[in-house]
Amino acid sequence: MVASRRLKTRRLCQSMRAGALLLMALLWLFGCDENAQREGMKTAAQKPQQGGVYRIPLLNNPKSLDPVQAEDQYSAAVVYQIFDGLVRFGPDLLIVPALAENWQIEENGSAYRFFLRGNALFHNGKPVTSQDVLFSFSRLIRAEPPPSILQHMLRIAGARAFRDGSAERLEGVEIVGPREFVVRLEGPYAPFLAILGMYQTKIVPRDEGMEKGEAFSRSPVGSGPFCFESWEDNKSVRLKRFTGYYLGAPLLDEIRYVIYSGGKIDEALADFQARKLEELPALGKIRKRLASDGGAKLIHRYTPSLLFYGVNCEHPVLRQLALRRALSLAIDRERLAATVYEGQFEPARSILPPGILGYSPEDRGVRDDIEAARAELKAAGLENADLTLEVVSAVDSPIAKAEFEFIARCWEKLGIKINIKYILNWAEFEGYIASPSVQIYRYAWFVDIPDPDNIMYSLFGSDSTVNYMRFRNPGVDDLLRAGRGSVQPVERAGIYRKITEKVVRESPAIPLVHLSTDQAYQSNVQGIQLNALAIYRDLNEAWLSAEPGK
Repeated sequence: MVASRRLKTRRLCQSMRAGALLLMALLWLFGCDENAQREGMKTAAQKPQQGGVYRIPLLNNPKSLDPVQAEDQYSAAVVYQIFDGLVRFGPDLLIVPALAENWQIEENGSAYRFFLRGNALFHNGKPVTSQDVLFSFSRLIRAEPPPSILQHMLRIAGARAFRDGSAERLEGVEIVGPREFVVRLEGPYAPFLAILGMYQTKIVPRDEGMEKGEAFSRSPVGSGPFCFESWEDNKSVRLKRFTGYYLGAPLLDEIRYVIYSGGKIDEALADFQARKLEELPALGKIRKRLASDGGAKLIHRYTPSLLFYGVNCEHPVLRQLALRRALSLAIDRERLAATVYEGQFEPARSILPPGILGYSPEDRGVRDDIEAARAELKAAGLENADLTLEVVSAVDSPIAKAEFEFIARCWEKLGIKINIKYILNWAEFEGYIASPSVQIYRYAWFVDIPDPDNIMYSLFGSDSTVNYMRFRNPGVDDLLRAGRGSVQPVERAGIYRKITEKVVRESPAIPLVHLSTDQAYQSNVQGIQLNALAIYRDLNEAWLSAEPGK
């Protein structure tokens, strides 16, 4: 019986890989630059060396090293090295096996059967078992305060009753054996597998979690490539190599997170230049400075994100489709990216960013065409309208101001003026864009779960709590439900392309650019595996080469 299931699993995985080949090719084209590819070739040509301490800056002290409490990026970065989940994200953001060596999807997408690796061990030497998975899911569902990922985990059958205490156990997780279990959902939900790759869903040892309780957050035990060694608040977190790691012992002796509380990036830059750090985020002036200094390796990767202007579709003026379409058509995104952003960001030609299922560089629905914009207004009888539109922003940085000046010049060609309103307190900003008064707002959406539903439902679902555009389209809602229910990657990609087409046609959002990230590395850093989600990276294959004279 088990052998039959595994055969079916292999066939399913093969079909998923076949369906994702085109996506992988596109990711190689859009997900890394020539420098990154050259560094990869250089790494492959050298013989990896064991040993050394890899030092990483953290711009704030972590809140907790317990996965269910790690809601900030600083905690998450460390958690990802200590713990493993059932699955993980590869460099191309595809879902690959981790603690689960394989799985199969059953009951029309409503159930997942997992098989754990036989050689997966926790740092205390004990094997990872199905009971540990049940314990990890159970504590996550009952965690207080509720983690942001809870809404997805509540789709497990019986999870709501278990959370509110009306059920004593999590009904939807069935233990079949020490290394086999089934997770049943309330209904088909395709993003669920990606949820299991998130840092909050990492697997913790049942015995350690029960024994340590709250203390687990300060002395965590996981099954990842590095073991927890020490944590000195506002100074450092040290991790050491786990020799029993199921994918092979890491090459590095130690990872040391050096903490620069309060975001002291200038101090971190000075330490990087003094070779006291192996890597550094390189944004803005730091990127320019390191590029001009030479010596460091700069790697540029697009992030799955969208910088856009949201339009209140229920506003008396902006409910007119022709006006929304004209505002989008009038923007010269190529020039915007080249001048205001100095070529760092990619002009947005789609709602979906590169690297997310459903994105295709051939789908260039977002156009720059000032004549088409004028034609839209003329057909709607708006060509002589004397309009001044308010754009609200939570950011007043120099680059944001330059962007507004550029957009103003684009819209002036339509006879439309803009007034910029700054609300720098985030809570007040969100309150304003949730009010009927808002007209247009500047917003950046970063995909934290690498699934198209994370951006398309969140921004455009009729019942989404962050759909500040008040966009309502029954056809889009139907497609969103279909996308969540399909377990076939090719079919899902087609569904989300249709959603994108409908959204672009209705123009509730005016896409500008897809953002990117730059990272600087010392010249002797080798074997780094990056993906578009910066904190989701594997350091178990990283190593430090010897340099002449060092």
